[in-house]
Amino acid sequence: MTFDILKVLHIGSMFMATALAVGPLVVMYLVARTQDAPAIARTFSFSTSIGRIGGAMYGLGILFGVLAALNGSIDVTAPWLLTAYVLVILLGVNGVLAERWISRVERAAEASWNADLDRLVRARSPVVSLTIMIGLTIAIIFVMVVKPTPF
Repeated sequence: MTFDILKVLHIGSMFMATALAVGPLVVMYLVARTQDAPAIARTFSFSTSIGRIGGAMYGLGILFGVLAALNGSIDVTAPWLLTAYVLVILLGVNGVLAERWISRVERAAEASWNADLDRLVRARSPVVSLTIMIGLTIAIIFVMVVKPTPF
């Protein structure tokens, strides 16, 4: 495949992955805030499937990015790429933390309404996670487009 095709596949995969990470988290947070345990349980039951598809898209995006870099004679140890790698790792860690909240809410909702579910739907962690996710995504886009040399 040519550099341009691999680059388009990289960008497309990463945009799909981001959509599958940000969108569902927003929806799950809003549904959780309704405090409707059956609706929460139904909505959150899709989280594993969506997470797997989103994770696969991130994986494909990384694979296509590496292939594009190698095909386009881009130094995979360039400072801007090293910065992007770190930001992607931080994004992954943040995703794991968001998944923990989702999993806890789902388990509590399946047990019907309880004090734990009440505490979880009022938690700040999903908003913090979403804010970090958006900030890191913007930072990654900036680094990939501008290619700053901070070192």
